[in-house]
Amino acid sequence: MKKTQILFQLVKERELSFKKLFNLSKSILSLKIKNPRLNSYPSIVMIEPTNFCNLNCPLCPTGNKSLKRTKGYMPPENFKRIIDELGDYLLNITLWNYGEPLLHKDIYEMISYAKKKRIFIRLSTNGHFFDKKDNVKKLISSRLDNLIICLDGASQETLSKYRVGANFEQIINGIKSVVEEKKKLRSNLPIIELQFIVMKHNEHEVDKLKQIAKEIGVDKLTLKTATLEIETSKKELKKMKNFLPSKEEYSRYKSVEAKLERKNIIKNKCTRLWVSSVINWNGDVVPCCYDADGNFTFGNMFETSFKEVWNSSKYIAFRRKILLNKTNIPMCSNCPGNLFGLTIGE
Repeated sequence: MKKTQILFQLVKERELSFKKLFNLSKSILSLKIKNPRLNSYPSIVMIEPTNFCNLNCPLCPTGNKSLKRTKGYMPPENFKRIIDELGDYLLNITLWNYGEPLLHKDIYEMISYAKKKRIFIRLSTNGHFFDKKDNVKKLISSRLDNLIICLDGASQETLSKYRVGANFEQIINGIKSVVEEKKKLRSNLPIIELQFIVMKHNEHEVDKLKQIAKEIGVDKLTLKTATLEIETSKKELKKMKNFLPSKEEYSRYKSVEAKLERKNIIKNKCTRLWVSSVINWNGDVVPCCYDADGNFTFGNMFETSFKEVWNSSKYIAFRRKILLNKTNIPMCSNCPGNLFGLTIGE
């Protein structure tokens, strides 16, 4: 979903306020003058409801069982604690990280609670949880703004090559149920977005998926580039190249001799660290979604407050490192450099 569309929806739903805009302006000013200590809150926060998942995607730390963090579910009262402290400043909540958010039994109530603070909320799912009409009604009644459904293939054969354990027919029927119920309830929300991560094994189905999206009647189809590990062993690098699309326009990488390189130049700046943050299911605060294992945990907001963590010595030191030499931090050398993930055409 493009940033201009998100801004339009924020205005339409009256989710912008002077307090939120003033907070964002303070963050941007601190970024401009390269001040690592902030007198503002984040405007965007990624909250991880759970890091459990029902699928086994080979490039995902949760799916391939390489995630080192303890698994669990965020208690609803702790989610409310986040909203109570940050809600008046937040423009956007990204409700996922390394797990399937719809596995959380209280997810719809959590969304509804956050919507009381007029926050634009995005949720990404693998699409296996709309077989029950009650779930679909709860989803639409929650007033979720943006529902992203990941469908990396236009057939069962192609989809299951990456989304291991996925059921193509179940996902398609589920999407239809959401579209139909949305029309039935005459609701303008959620904006239903199909997301297709383009890889070598599925790039031939791009046009087919465009046709499926049109026939079902979703609001948007997004083609997204895949995140591949470029600093890895020769064996792992060979596996990464198996996912690299043949068409250069579908990849953020280029193959150079025996390695992969990013097309874009890494600059010593990161908007994320000044305007956004990530809170894992257990309350640990990390810089961004690229820190899967919590190697750069700055503190735990359930043990203290987010404000204390946001300007902790660890957070400030990390921002300084980014300003001095971003490529010295391995996970940062593979970052798309924006807040919403790299899509085709960016």
